Amino acid sequence: ALESRVRWARWARRARPSAERRRGRGGPFAMFRVLAACLTLLVILYGVKVALLQIAVPGDSGFSEDDAGAESGADGSGSSDMGAPGDLLVAGLAAFRAGEDGKALARFEQCMSEASELPMRSACTTALGELYLVGEAVPRNLTKAIALFEEAALAGDADAQFNLGIIHGSTHHDGSDLHQREALAVLYLYAASTAGHAGALMAMGYRHMHGYGVPQACTTAALNYIDVAKRIASVYSEGMPQAVELIRLNLHSKDRKVISASEMNLFVQIATDGDITVQAAIGKRYLLGIEGFKQDYTKAKHYLRMAASRNHPTALGLLGYMHCLGLGTPQNLDTAYSYFVSAAAQNDALGHNGLGFIYFRGNSVQARNLRLAFRHFNESAVGGSSDGMFNLASMYLTGTGTEQSFQKAVLYYTQALERGHTPAAYALAVMHLNGIGTVRDCDTAVNLLKKVCERGEWVTSKLVEAYGYGEQQPNKAALLFLKLAEAGHEVAQMNAAHLFDSGLSSLLYPGNITAEGGEGAESEDVRHHSRTLAQRFYELSAEQGSASSELRLGDYSYYGWGVSAAFKEPEPGADADAAAERGTDTEAESEELEIPNLYTSSEVVLKPQPIDYEASIARYRKTAEMTVTGEWMQSFVARGSFNLGFMHQFGLGVAQDLQTAKQHYQRCREVDPSGLHTPVTLVLLFLWAHMWFLRCPSMDVFRDRLFADFRVHVLNLHLVMILTLVGVRLHFNRTPPPARRRPAGATATPTGAGASRAPSAAGEAERPATAT
Repeated sequence: ALESRVRWARWARRARPSAERRRGRGGPFAMFRVLAACLTLLVILYGVKVALLQIAVPGDSGFSEDDAGAESGADGSGSSDMGAPGDLLVAGLAAFRAGEDGKALARFEQCMSEASELPMRSACTTALGELYLVGEAVPRNLTKAIALFEEAALAGDADAQFNLGIIHGSTHHDGSDLHQREALAVLYLYAASTAGHAGALMAMGYRHMHGYGVPQACTTAALNYIDVAKRIASVYSEGMPQAVELIRLNLHSKDRKVISASEMNLFVQIATDGDITVQAAIGKRYLLGIEGFKQDYTKAKHYLRMAASRNHPTALGLLGYMHCLGLGTPQNLDTAYSYFVSAAAQNDALGHNGLGFIYFRGNSVQARNLRLAFRHFNESAVGGSSDGMFNLASMYLTGTGTEQSFQKAVLYYTQALERGHTPAAYALAVMHLNGIGTVRDCDTAVNLLKKVCERGEWVTSKLVEAYGYGEQQPNKAALLFLKLAEAGHEVAQMNAAHLFDSGLSSLLYPGNITAEGGEGAESEDVRHHSRTLAQRFYELSAEQGSASSELRLGDYSYYGWGVSAAFKEPEPGADADAAAERGTDTEAESEELEIPNLYTSSEVVLKPQPIDYEASIARYRKTAEMTVTGEWMQSFVARGSFNLGFMHQFGLGVAQDLQTAKQHYQRCREVDPSGLHTPVTLVLLFLWAHMWFLRCPSMDVFRDRLFADFRVHVLNLHLVMILTLVGVRLHFNRTPPPARRRPAGATATPTGAGASRAPSAAGEAERPATAT
């Protein structure tokens, strides 16, 4: 028994380490299983987050839901819902915007054949003319497009009349009568304006404002603008139209302040993670449709509610606006009042303005109280709300809830205008036009009315559509920019000029363009026509203070591009014939002072513009002296300074002045601190070398001074002696030494290893033998 217990104890001692080792091996395996479970859980959570993100940010389609509905109805040709010409026109326009030009062509032709009423037929004819004008799905044919526009214009279609006004006002080619084409442009634009066409009214106002083809009359310009501006101001007062970011196509893509899709997704993900500031910011952008976020009231309400649930003041105020105006939700002043009270409790400017509106109108909860409305509008204005400033100014203007004061009304309207408030611009324009609370100033009124008109639906819809086409369909984009440019929109003028100048579009070229793209004379003619058309819109844009257009016009003068206008020279012999009719002597008349063609001829002709450095430097100087009012201007003003420095450095169009050139080069860095400074640094180094070179004496003076110095002659002698000694040494080093003669009877001395071993062998032979 004792021996069995001993054996058992020994076996237990041997088994205990193995069990411990098994437990030790089981530890890492258990940790691995826990880690795998955690990773699986993270993958599941990430998948759920991606699914929620896809639901929150769906992919945007190429056109709106209305267009999509029209497109779906247009899929089956000959269906019952496509029988009406109006439906055919809507479906064709939707297909044209979506890039399906073949389908649009079929719809327009079917509409023309089936339309029985003249207005509908003319509208379809105008749409077909635009299709031939841009050359999509059909060969581009300017002549046929003009014929279709004229047919529709005779039937009273305002869009066709407006298009003809654009074509006649822009296509001034060699051999055409400028006065006649300008008169036709004014005629068609005036006809379209009498029909209430918004673009034609703006175009006539713009022409009367500057005197382009018509007498310059500020009052007439105001009458054309005010009809459009009044409708736009009422729309802004009733809701929140989508704002449009103005994009200049000649800016590099990295310089355009446009949010990318990846940045939008990042902001949405941050908002989904619970950041209430980002939630409120995204909701506001969806509500207004700014900074790359397409206007969407449903998404705006979603993100604003997320932030409002955690009592964010701005989100509460914006939700109150949506319920008050019925944006994406039924109008409910009681719900809006509760949101406004919560926001105003945190001293939010939007909340105070909303409460002021509720007290001004009254609802089922609160009776109308003008004193409280005035107090809350005042609190909102102090907080920086442009709506609050506008409402406060309106109460001062009418004397509602406070003492009437035109001066204070003008003050608060101006402060609201500085923050971009469109109805405030319209109110100030009316006050300046009638001299209410300020000095009567028609020019200021017209400029304000023009700004209001450029924020209307007619302009914004075409801008959005043109930016959607981009450089993929440049002819369509160019047509829309042409319409806006004729109406006086500065950014559209610059964009249209860029499309023609860069060769992306040749919309109004009267000839045919070969498929090869243009080699030879025809290509040069297309390029010249495009640059001539671009020059016109660059000049219009530069008149409105565009730095990029002014800079480009300087390039045109520097390289001799575009055209210049001049009065027609009299034909040879015309003076003699005229003198013969008058019965006078031509020689006697020639002695008198010659009268310039300005006073003797009224016919204006276009001719290729020669290289003119003086005109170029004037354009560059005007660009360089502009005040930078936006970040986009920095690069263009800096380039103007650089070009001005280059022309001063080399004396092109101005006397050479290296110090002035240096000042202009250095101003490039000051104007555009974030731009590329390496070229400026290199040109400054080159300018320093240029200045050092000009300080050196001339070659004749330098040679005379060298020969007059005795030390130079001594140095030359030393140099000649050194060169002589070096030459002699080289000569002797190349000559081999003479061979030595051997004496008679002498034997040849062994060389190599045998010579070295001979004495040793001889020594061994002479060494006596020793006994061992």
